Amino acid sequence: MDRLDAYRLFVRAAETGGISRAAREMGLTQPAASRLLGALETQLGARLFARSTRSLTLTEAGHLALDRARAVLVEADGLEAAVRGLDRTPTGLLRVAASVAFGRAVLIPRTAEFLRAFPLMRLAFVLRDERIDPVADAVDLTFRLGPLEDSRLTARRLCAYGRRLVASPDLLARVGAPRAPRDLNDCPTLDFTGLGFGRRWPLTDGRRTETVEIRGETRASSGEAVLDLALQGLGVALLPAFLVDPLIDDGRLVRVLPDWSGPDLDLHALWAAPELPRKARAWLDFVLLGLPGRR
Repeated sequence: MDRLDAYRLFVRAAETGGISRAAREMGLTQPAASRLLGALETQLGARLFARSTRSLTLTEAGHLALDRARAVLVEADGLEAAVRGLDRTPTGLLRVAASVAFGRAVLIPRTAEFLRAFPLMRLAFVLRDERIDPVADAVDLTFRLGPLEDSRLTARRLCAYGRRLVASPDLLARVGAPRAPRDLNDCPTLDFTGLGFGRRWPLTDGRRTETVEIRGETRASSGEAVLDLALQGLGVALLPAFLVDPLIDDGRLVRVLPDWSGPDLDLHALWAAPELPRKARAWLDFVLLGLPGRR
């Protein structure tokens, strides 16, 4: 078994949600790809995917292995390029687009370390909550959360984020913690108008699905604004993991109905050029090594 080929197949299968497309990209037949993944699982002594007739999802071991495999491939590709004399240091200005919340929570904190590693690079961030057009805005690389609509662009699915129900400890002390989704009807809730499914929250515990129609006394179109309102104790919010997990860890927010969550939020990288530019690939690979709270 070629270990690097197995890692590449595993990473692409995880990113695309299926073995078939990953196999085609690597010029493998479906049976050959399945055998290669099976050999990797045997070597690691753990199942990396939970397989069903309709889906391919990462196991707990798979989530752990994914970050390590990506790191190995980044190192291997860098070594190969250097030996072949192709390791030209990425240079120049890179324009990166994302929502305000994702940019501030995930991208901005990685910037100083990246620029230390690539001192000839410059970064310009285009952060807006409304839909960004990479072509019109002359953006090299866009991080987009949610469904894709623009077929003009090349898209690469990076991961999915869970959506968590959260509230401040002060709010729960005042009104009590909900014990079932229907209890949210009696709780102050925050209406994040950028969710994409309005005031009806579809929640699941992995076995059952319930839709709760919230009152949403206070609303905002920005995830960061909703987060600020939740921190002030104004209501229960449904927000992505990358935004709330650090605040849950430090006790400023508490998970409400921790067994229940909203629909996963896909994250894609988009670019308009036929090939991802070297400087954009350097930034994307760097960001992927530290994406927080992903599934």
